[in-house]
Amino acid sequence: MDYEHIQTTLDGKTSENKFLSLLKGVKSFSESLDALDHIDWDFSGFTTQYLTHKFHSYPARFIPQIPLSFIRLFTKPNDSILDPFCGCGTSLVEAFLHERNSIGNDFNPLAALISKVKVTLVPQKELKYLQKKVKTIDKMEISPTEIDHISERLPSRKISSIFSESVIYELSKIKEMIQSLRENHRDIFDIGRIALSSTIWSIVENNGVKDIGNLFRKRIDMIMEELRSMDRLVSSPPDCLILSGDARKLEVPDDVVKLVITSPPYVNALDYYRIHMYNMFWLDMDFGLFRKHEIGAHSHYVANRFRLLTEYLADMLRAMIEMNRVMKIEGICAIVVGNSSLEYELIESYKHFSSFAPEIGFKIQKTIYRNIDTKRKYTSTDIGNIDDEYILVLQKKSSCPIPSTDNEFVTQIVSKEMEKFQKQVNSVQGTSITGRKPTKERLRENIERIAEAITHLPKDIKMKK
Repeated sequence: MDYEHIQTTLDGKTSENKFLSLLKGVKSFSESLDALDHIDWDFSGFTTQYLTHKFHSYPARFIPQIPLSFIRLFTKPNDSILDPFCGCGTSLVEAFLHERNSIGNDFNPLAALISKVKVTLVPQKELKYLQKKVKTIDKMEISPTEIDHISERLPSRKISSIFSESVIYELSKIKEMIQSLRENHRDIFDIGRIALSSTIWSIVENNGVKDIGNLFRKRIDMIMEELRSMDRLVSSPPDCLILSGDARKLEVPDDVVKLVITSPPYVNALDYYRIHMYNMFWLDMDFGLFRKHEIGAHSHYVANRFRLLTEYLADMLRAMIEMNRVMKIEGICAIVVGNSSLEYELIESYKHFSSFAPEIGFKIQKTIYRNIDTKRKYTSTDIGNIDDEYILVLQKKSSCPIPSTDNEFVTQIVSKEMEKFQKQVNSVQGTSITGRKPTKERLRENIERIAEAITHLPKDIKMKK
């Protein structure tokens, strides 16, 4: 069912009806900017799981009402939008539903696959064929040798014990059926892979499931049902390009995008490669390569976490330069990001991004604060609860003359930002303490570590090949 047909009124809160009324009608740019001030950005209690948004769990994803707001206010049908960190494709689904062309990019191959399936309408004949093939799973035979081979290659983690011989056997039968679709039925092959990945997610999250085959069939049925609903709603599907590439060097032409809407990774908050390791293993994806290039991953620079910060800021500056390059003049760029923490120090990423913006051709139009719904909060053992986030609204006023690959420029800008951060920590230490309180001596060590990070910055921020 379309989002506009499942509105509810919430006691004492902005209703979904009222929210949608703010987005209706043709507005001038100034009216659209003004409308941002009248939206209740908390979206508490709003419906977020509809149509293909349901397909696959994904950590720390943003809710569809955020991209929906910017799509409706700052673009018109047939305009192009970009999400350079598209994750599970939330922005792309909203663009698809509202007749906007879209480009989604994510270095995580699983994210790119989920996004692709969510915005690909599949002929009914193919869906019926998939239903027929699913019925053959129980007839599949997997040899003991193959089971042993899979067991030996599982990641070396305690949770691998969930994947007993019987679990491997059931998953292997499903995978065997899916592989039979690879050559001549690519769209339903991808649907099968997403349903398998979603099944594996449930196994890992729930420490096992009773009936793997039944769970997989339910996932397939749900995906097909929502794709049929999407097909009825979208009479003329817009173009959607999915890239599994690097946001710091996008494979997108200059000056083609009217809107960028994205939620980039948080520094030190989440290692997506760890979370998706088993999904990627079963789908034969290279999670080692993804780990190497993942932005903000806390597995980098364990000895000095502030070196991770310099790398993160450099990566995000490069990504913002690329956003600027592909955008049309006067286009809007909305970046959704929350605060993070490193070694007991608060990292206000939106402030760092705000400092970058005027250096690369952006004008800051607004900074929006929002609370995250208690049911959707992300908790990190390193930084505690992430309770809120900011939406940085930028407008492209000029093209950045410096390419994202210019190490000298990136070093100069990030060094200035780190020096400001160093002064802040020199003044007050321990601005983000969760759990056991560290000693004053431990906090003062951060000053030396930040200085060391600045010294190593020119080397650390070079792009990995």
